[in-house]
Amino acid sequence: MQKFKKSLFATGLTIVLLYLAVCVYFYSIQNSILFSPWPLDEGHEYSYEFDFEERWFDVTDGARIHGILAKTPDSSKGLVIYYHGNGGNDDTDPEKFLLFMREGYDLLYPDYRGFGLSTGKLKNEEDLVGDMKIVYSEMTKEYQEENIFIIGYSMGSGIAAQVAAENNPKGIMIWAPYYSMVDMKNKDYPFLPSFLMRFPLRTDLAIPKIDEPITIFYAGEDEILPVERSIKLTEFLKDSDEFIVLDRQKHGGIFYNDELRRRIPEILEGNN
Repeated sequence: MQKFKKSLFATGLTIVLLYLAVCVYFYSIQNSILFSPWPLDEGHEYSYEFDFEERWFDVTDGARIHGILAKTPDSSKGLVIYYHGNGGNDDTDPEKFLLFMREGYDLLYPDYRGFGLSTGKLKNEEDLVGDMKIVYSEMTKEYQEENIFIIGYSMGSGIAAQVAAENNPKGIMIWAPYYSMVDMKNKDYPFLPSFLMRFPLRTDLAIPKIDEPITIFYAGEDEILPVERSIKLTEFLKDSDEFIVLDRQKHGGIFYNDELRRRIPEILEGNN
């Protein structure tokens, strides 16, 4: 009996140690799971054919955020801030800018730490979301806040929601969102505790705090962030808010979707 108890204890201890090792490993590799940054070399030259400026924003820990500010040829109606997904950088498809410039809006496309020319490392959510809150605050010095519209795509949808929740933009659109990164963790790694998440990105907690108009575009055939999980965000929308499920739309290239492009002008003008 004594040997059996010792064997049972040893087996239990081994299982606990293995579980702790898995937790530590998951905690340490979160950045590689969540982010696919494309850094650019210092001195990188952009080839956009529209008028644009390179902007720098000093944030915490000595990091600097780089972004492209595209300018409309005539006097602008305001500013769109576009928080992009978990990959790429601000040297991107020009159509992302032109989609809003055609409607008379300037567009700022900031990169996160480690993306493009932005410096610093993403250690936790405060680095990610906190930096973008600073970017937003700085742009309110140049544009009236009631003329600033926020867009968040994919990873950027949760960032956009948190920025909007603490400010007063004209409105917010989120494209191909997720319920939260905790929810995504529960989908793929349900056996791991949620407190390990350094980037919980609780979109579900942010949306109820947004007083301004919200429009959500779900990709109907999203193979990255399944719509059957993210659709739960609609529970938190106000009666005046709106959501659209884009039929046959995959996760990528959503800004080329005909329905989304058709709706953008009226949403920007507040007529949705």
